[in-house]
Amino acid sequence: MEQAQALDDMGVHYIGFIFYAASKRYVMANLSLSDLGNFQPKNAKKVGVFVNEPVDQLLNIVQEAGLDMVQLHGDEDADYCAIVQKQVPLVKVFRVGDKMPTLAPFENAADYYLFDTDSKMYGGTGAHFNWELIKGNVIGKPYFLSGGIGPNDIGGIEVMKKTKAGSDLYALDINSQFEIEPGNKNLEKIKSFIDALV
Repeated sequence: MEQAQALDDMGVHYIGFIFYAASKRYVMANLSLSDLGNFQPKNAKKVGVFVNEPVDQLLNIVQEAGLDMVQLHGDEDADYCAIVQKQVPLVKVFRVGDKMPTLAPFENAADYYLFDTDSKMYGGTGAHFNWELIKGNVIGKPYFLSGGIGPNDIGGIEVMKKTKAGSDLYALDINSQFEIEPGNKNLEKIKSFIDALV
């Protein structure tokens, strides 16, 4: 919780809590739902990251943890997303491999998209996908760019902003490149990255 508070004080806009038990960053290994519910950030939104969670269970966690948003990182279809989106703002994750993913079914079932690197496993890979695959597309919805983003990507992010897809680039999802170990953030590195972006 100290790190979450420090990130909020730093002005980070979103703090993700991973509710996927197979993840090395599984939040419930260290914190309870009431711990999360008691955390009231001033700047940041609390985002729950889920993978193929039963809807009732997900909505219960949203309530008990006081989550502001959810990020769906599994195989959730548009019907599932629409049910959840009625209760809480929703980010739908698309894993990008060798072609642009199909977004149309989710147009009315997500508030935001997130593009991450394709993998056989759920969750982050710490590796980039080929940003060229999305640059020439009009995304049509604000999106988060993810996938191994690190301090060396500042220039590439500036280039991305000037492309067709860049007009909808809303946020950067950073994780593994800013960790000392899974779940333990390097706060100084994050602060330097934020300062370099501004």
